[in-house]
Amino acid sequence: MMHDINPIKQDLTGLDMLLINPSTDFEAEILQKRTMRIEKDVPNQETPPSNIGYLMAAAKKEGLKVKFVDMVVDSVSVDELLRFVADLKPSLVGFSAFTKQICAAGQIAAQIKQAAPSVMTCVGGCHAIAMPKATLEEFPGIDFVFAGEAETQLPHIFNCLQKPRELVKLHGVVTRDTADFSPLYIDDLDNLPFPAWEDFDLTRYPGNLPHRTNRELPMITTRGCPYKCSFCCRSNGDRIRYRSVNSVISEIKRNIEDFGCEAIVFNDENFILDKKRTDYLFSEFKRQGINRKIKWGCSMRVDNATPALMQKMKEAGCFYVFFGFESANDDTLIRIQKRTAVAQMLQAVNAAKRAGIVPVGSFIIGLPGDTKEDIYKAIALGKELDLYSITFPIAVPYPGTALREQALKHMYGMRVLSNNWEYYGRKAVNSKEDFEILESDDMPAKMRKELQDLAYATHPKKIFDEYVKRLNEWRSSQGLP
Repeated sequence: MMHDINPIKQDLTGLDMLLINPSTDFEAEILQKRTMRIEKDVPNQETPPSNIGYLMAAAKKEGLKVKFVDMVVDSVSVDELLRFVADLKPSLVGFSAFTKQICAAGQIAAQIKQAAPSVMTCVGGCHAIAMPKATLEEFPGIDFVFAGEAETQLPHIFNCLQKPRELVKLHGVVTRDTADFSPLYIDDLDNLPFPAWEDFDLTRYPGNLPHRTNRELPMITTRGCPYKCSFCCRSNGDRIRYRSVNSVISEIKRNIEDFGCEAIVFNDENFILDKKRTDYLFSEFKRQGINRKIKWGCSMRVDNATPALMQKMKEAGCFYVFFGFESANDDTLIRIQKRTAVAQMLQAVNAAKRAGIVPVGSFIIGLPGDTKEDIYKAIALGKELDLYSITFPIAVPYPGTALREQALKHMYGMRVLSNNWEYYGRKAVNSKEDFEILESDDMPAKMRKELQDLAYATHPKKIFDEYVKRLNEWRSSQGLP
């Protein structure tokens, strides 16, 4: 039974834009989310999408009427969505889609065109940014793609909806008539309004971290990533742009005062890069008492995780940190341009534990040049690191990544086995599902899955409270405060 499609009661007459998180089978996706949980009562990747929150806020700032439907969280079927669209006839329907969602977006867009031919459709997100023209060719129900960050272009897009040929002139917009294009990235992030959480039913998003509070909200303090990891598409560009510390603090205070926020997950690709800015941010957390009002978690690189920094993070309210280890082989780390080393992983995790921060991490199975012996090393290193949670995803050749280009050229003996986008990044719910996407001479697809099964069998899920207790007992034995 579906939830109310409009839980935030508002007059939707004259709706300008309907934003959609697409799904053609919400029940299967809900089940998948449940299987991803570390513990039954601990959410994982169940957080409101900040990119949608930003878009909605930018639209409202321009006087546009906007609505978001999360087809998974709201348990909305395609038929129910089509009736909603046909009844309201918004000027524009926009889909935000990862690669695994792009087929659902394209299929629903085609059906919207049949149910309400006057409604324009578009798609954004990492898949569309990586291959906008191919997306339009594959999915004729999509009128245009937005490549990049759309907040500042929204008013210009709406000015062109009645004359679609003008869309081709807008930076970031890619149509079937576009010849040359480049993604649009916004420099002045401080000028963007804070996410429109008032238009979300936040009770439906329990969070991303084991925050053990009534409400966690996501935040982003930077956009872009200067690193060149071969498995990442860097959809926000390779030039990092920072929000000011004052802007970050203001959003945190708003989250606390207006939405009852007690925990924050910082979703920056690399939360800590600029040491001077980081020191100022953490000192302001303490000076203004932010560290006593919220707890927070983030992702960071192991080569940045010094003992002194981890201690500052703890004092500023950090309780949880994710490290992308990727490989236990230094040669593989060089091949994928990660620019880290195994020794740094051990040092980073030890620094986090000594500071009293819960560490989690991830190794990727099947990176360029990997052998099964490399995965055995990762499994053993995972045991030595003794993290609260560790994941072993199988390498996926996402569009826009160097990994995909290498596999298409058969470098390191790799081969792309499928271009069925629904398989890309999808987690198997049961053993009968088979999503073979990539293999190599040294590691066939079947072996990758067998190694993944072995890795998870070797690392059973842990109980958060028990892990924290054990961590605190260890710290006490080391004479740490």
